[in-house]
Amino acid sequence: MTYYAWAPAAQQPTFTGPANQKTGKRSRAGSLSAFASRRQRDEFIASTGGMAEAVTAKQARQLKAGLDERTFNELVTVLVGGDT
Repeated sequence: MTYYAWAPAAQQPTFTGPANQKTGKRSRAGSLSAFASRRQRDEFIASTGGMAEAVTAKQARQLKAGLDERTFNELVTVLVGGDT
């Protein structure tokens, strides 16, 4: 299972990058992190002093809506520490 954390770039939701060609949606500005264990994710969130928060896989996908499915999956693989 993969566990996600999100740290927004600003207090107000802002968008970045090009729109997804199929959906027209754009990614939110911020930093997505992915972890192989809940403990790792929780330690990361604690280390950010409240800047990052836990998000579900569905929320993570919505936050990175500007990416197509393949690119999103490749991003998660890299964030967890695997090879693409």
